[in-house]
Amino acid sequence: MKIVIVGGGISGLACYLFLRKHLPSAYPPDVEVEVTIIESHAATKGKQRSENATDEAAGPVSHTIGAAIGLAPNGLSVLRNLDEGIFAQVANSGYPVSHFELKNAYGWSLARIGATNHQDPELHTVLIGRQRLWDCLRDHVPDEAILDQKIVSGISYTKAQRPVVEFADGSPGLEADLIIGADGAKSVVKRSVTGDGKVDQHPAIFDGLVGVGGFIPSSYLSEKQPRGRMIVTFGSHGFFGYGPSTVAPQSNHFAECTAPMGDEAVWWSTYESKDLPDTRRLDRQDIRRQLKERHAGWKDPVVRKTVDEAVIDSVYPTWIMPDLPTWHTRGIVLVGDAAHAMQPSSGQGASQGLEDAQVLSMFLAHWLERHFSLSATRAGRLPDTVSEAVDQASKQYFEMRQPRVKKITDRAKQMGDMKRKKGLLEEWLTYLILWIIGEPYFDPLDQDGMGPKANIK
Repeated sequence: MKIVIVGGGISGLACYLFLRKHLPSAYPPDVEVEVTIIESHAATKGKQRSENATDEAAGPVSHTIGAAIGLAPNGLSVLRNLDEGIFAQVANSGYPVSHFELKNAYGWSLARIGATNHQDPELHTVLIGRQRLWDCLRDHVPDEAILDQKIVSGISYTKAQRPVVEFADGSPGLEADLIIGADGAKSVVKRSVTGDGKVDQHPAIFDGLVGVGGFIPSSYLSEKQPRGRMIVTFGSHGFFGYGPSTVAPQSNHFAECTAPMGDEAVWWSTYESKDLPDTRRLDRQDIRRQLKERHAGWKDPVVRKTVDEAVIDSVYPTWIMPDLPTWHTRGIVLVGDAAHAMQPSSGQGASQGLEDAQVLSMFLAHWLERHFSLSATRAGRLPDTVSEAVDQASKQYFEMRQPRVKKITDRAKQMGDMKRKKGLLEEWLTYLILWIIGEPYFDPLDQDGMGPKANIK
């Protein structure tokens, strides 16, 4: 059996690792399983990915695309299910966050939101550089499994209705039993799932929010900032967040306790924009000027210092995926942002991609094992059984995952709206709502999907 994963980001690497974990048990010893990842950028171990490039000469406040992400307890639990070693490597490469502290532009603390799952074992959210998380997963994928710097132009089908990955450079396509689209919000694979393969009938939507951000020395942060705390500040002209993204050397916390911060922290600012910025033609000085204007008068000294010294390389529009009618078709299935790109406010983007990888691989293993166990009575029908297994697995994967993801995206939209520009009344109403909430708790594994839920005292 041959599986091709289009996209070598976090979701794509996770798919590879989960397939390698679960599929061998589903196959007879004489059946070979080949899994290949196709990645448009360089995917060399230990090398900065080209879309995550930093300008190290720019100064102490540098920018990295998608600088850091919060890996929620449910995402960490998925990694633990994958492999204890990978889980430990990821968890200890980031900073454990027990609480988000919500403040306003005047410096008042409004609420605390727990970032812990309150289950056994208790896990904190881990704030980790996106590149660092990618490196941890990439360490466990062999070089020969990745075909990098190859642009996928589309998907075609053979006369036997097997999908084929086609390349923009005209090189021979790759035929497969299953193609997994892990190629992000602008997915090429998605065109063949929800349409005729030529036109994207359900394109990702610019949500009207734009972000900038990067890394700063942790010395910028207050020495009085409690361990495990991440600061999230709302104002009339947007949002600003920051927190440590590394821990002190040899602080192996395994996401189960707080730890002293390391020498690196992350910051990001989100603001509303009616127009989609052209990231190829940016006036960086103007972007920096706008950043300083948006946060002028904000009382937090960390915000002021960061804004004064920030070097901006680009801006990053928020793309969200409309509700797709399906995530799969004949021999093709979508995972991660290709299926459900969501607002960063969800705190669940990477975690949901990891959940996708785990669920899809487990359903594939189940149906392949079931069909191969019947192959002795189905002489000559081996290709059909593989196709049937793929279809059944993809169908059940979608039916299980889509309702959960929809609840998460709906809640994320409510939080994302708080980052938009506000009039005076709306601004103070937002502060009041956050203050009334008190201290919610975060439980992304609850039956309803994603927290936070209000814990009214």
